[in-house]
Amino acid sequence: MTDKTAMLPEGFLDLLEQEEKRRLQREGEGLSALTMLIDAAHSGGGQARHIRRFLLGLYNASHWPFELNRLRALDTELQQAVLQVLALDWNGREVHTYVPGGDELFQSWWERESGD
Repeated sequence: MTDKTAMLPEGFLDLLEQEEKRRLQREGEGLSALTMLIDAAHSGGGQARHIRRFLLGLYNASHWPFELNRLRALDTELQQAVLQVLALDWNGREVHTYVPGGDELFQSWWERESGD
């Protein structure tokens, strides 16, 4: 423990530790869910466009607002993955940065969805 943390109230340190555990849990669950969504977005199936629109909404919400009705078009497993990725987004890091080449990937979806 550093001198600075020794001066903090113990309850505050407990809260910080709990929040760090939650952050790590969101990241662990969210990364596998993000992989699932990216795979589904490439599938070309009927759900792919809705998933791309969700991910683009996280990438740039002002340009790609996400209509919640799109969640109804997803199967239960993909709906749960969407919620886990949304929780991952709460960690304060841009979702596309978790993926190697994420910016290029999301830009390719941007171009694809802009053409529809």
